[in-house]
Amino acid sequence: MIEKPEELTKIVYTVSELLKADKENELFEILSNSEVNVEETGYDNWNGGTYFFTIYLNADVESFVKIRDRIEKIEADLLSRFEIATKGFESEVVSNIRIVPKAQPKIDWSRISGLSTKENLIKDVEYLKNVMTSVSTGGQRIQEVDEEYQQKFNLVNKCLQRLNLQNPNPFKGLWDWYGKWSSEFSTYRERRAFIREMYNSLIQTLEENEEPEMISITIDLTDWERIERSIQEIKTRQSDAKKEEQFQVVGLLCRETIITLAQAVFNAEKHPILDNVKVSKTDAKRMLEAYIAVELAGSSNKILRSYARATLDLANVLTHKRTATKKDAALCSTATLSLINFIGTIEGRI
Repeated sequence: MIEKPEELTKIVYTVSELLKADKENELFEILSNSEVNVEETGYDNWNGGTYFFTIYLNADVESFVKIRDRIEKIEADLLSRFEIATKGFESEVVSNIRIVPKAQPKIDWSRISGLSTKENLIKDVEYLKNVMTSVSTGGQRIQEVDEEYQQKFNLVNKCLQRLNLQNPNPFKGLWDWYGKWSSEFSTYRERRAFIREMYNSLIQTLEENEEPEMISITIDLTDWERIERSIQEIKTRQSDAKKEEQFQVVGLLCRETIITLAQAVFNAEKHPILDNVKVSKTDAKRMLEAYIAVELAGSSNKILRSYARATLDLANVLTHKRTATKKDAALCSTATLSLINFIGTIEGRI
């Protein structure tokens, strides 16, 4: 049937070849760059019955805007090729082509800082996809991989929730997936097709959204929830900042984050203040200098101590700068996040 994924793929390929042969380059590009779906949209019971289908081409907004004044002609030209490609289907007709705009969601990757990265999230999604395929096509045994599958599923699900993306996979465990495939899909081919269709759109969305240029957090932020929230706020504010006052807010947030970081790692009994001054709870510079002196003690750590202090000094200067610019805000954020990564690494959060 036309609506089967494997048949639709063959039809689209045939139409593409027809367009190339006719040198219809624009139509070929539109089809190639669109997400193709099919839907049954009518039925006529005369003479044995005929099913009518509409092919939907989901094009990105930018491409759609370029052709919207000619959309009816383009749809008609494409329909003529789809009619040729589906002549061999009995009682099934492609009656309409509809090109519709599809907005690509913008992903704020900073929302999963400390939890995962774009690269790791895609790897974990591919892992789920591959394991589901393996256990349902004579490969791995469920009882051998179900525990790891559930752990990966929970991590991916948490990441997708933070990114405001829908999880297309309803199977929290492989036995749930077994209940689905054993009752509905009798062949390996059907099972592979189901998994592929379930995950294709999500994987495409993840791959096509670039990570931000700002430095990312590479440490584990477990139990550092306040710092994690602050990091998210810094990145959001920096991304939205347009005026001097907004750039200053980024600096203030960085200052408060450094204070929180110092409070998280400083231990008065273990880390004596270098100049013997009684420190307040907000004296992040003295607390972190004391922390660095102890945790990176020894001649072998001299360069690391210098780097840590320089990073701290830079962050401290930038957070107090009153005439803030976009560059200042970016440098301040970078220095602050770098300091968090550095201290977190010393703490073993890797």
